[in-house]
Amino acid sequence: MKRYLRKFRRGGSLSPGKAPGKRPIIDEPAQRLLEEDLKERPFVTLQERCGYLRAIAGLEVSRSVVCRAIRRMDSTRKKGARPPQSETSG
Repeated sequence: MKRYLRKFRRGGSLSPGKAPGKRPIIDEPAQRLLEEDLKERPFVTLQERCGYLRAIAGLEVSRSVVCRAIRRMDSTRKKGARPPQSETSG
């Protein structure tokens, strides 16, 4: 109660402030890069996507961070879709 009275006397807003928390590891520009990479290379592994973000955006992220970011984008790999086979595989 004392906090609110002090805020009121100082002329501050009594409305709730922003919730505390950590900033996202993958920011907006990196998120857009990841979305573009998903469209261009749909069959790349999570580890390769981590390397892509490291090389392009300078972000050192784990596979689980990339997996959660992809899940938040509602993007999943289709079960029936297969990557094109190379000419050397039989």
